Amino acid sequence: MSEKILVAYATRAGSTGEVAQAIAETLRQEGLDVDLLRARKVADVSPYRAVILGAPIRAFRWMPEAMRFLRRHREALSRIPVAYFAVCIALMEDTEENRRLVESWMEPALALLEPVRVGLFAGKMDYSRLSFGERFIIQRMKVPEGDHRDWEAIRAWAQEVAGVLRDRMAEEE
Repeated sequence: MSEKILVAYATRAGSTGEVAQAIAETLRQEGLDVDLLRARKVADVSPYRAVILGAPIRAFRWMPEAMRFLRRHREALSRIPVAYFAVCIALMEDTEENRRLVESWMEPALALLEPVRVGLFAGKMDYSRLSFGERFIIQRMKVPEGDHRDWEAIRAWAQEVAGVLRDRMAEEE
């Protein structure tokens, strides 16, 4: 087994992929060897010492592509440290109530496999990337368009996770 860490992600409009890229870059700056891949393109997780899996919250649930990844690789993932992150526009107002709400939408993933860390981040709302139906609903909910991601918080979380993963991998040696 190599010393590589996998950052796998699901995305629909691309903003979660950008978050995954920032996490991977931060892990590399922390001295870790990282692969960054779309979750649906990962055939095997056995070459990795740890996995970070991220996806947006859409329609009150973690994107199904991420859940399929978890189910498909659950056995292998149960033997290594795993962290999750979610990107959700509801966190543009980062309150305890909104965090609890987003955590509740993560429950199916948490029930499948307990992660070493969970990162919850605000997302980006770009109406031009939505279908007509999605745009209609989002506009009626008065969700403001714009990039609400907190890059400092994302990088700080990735640094924290890097330390946790390093410690866990050292324990396994």
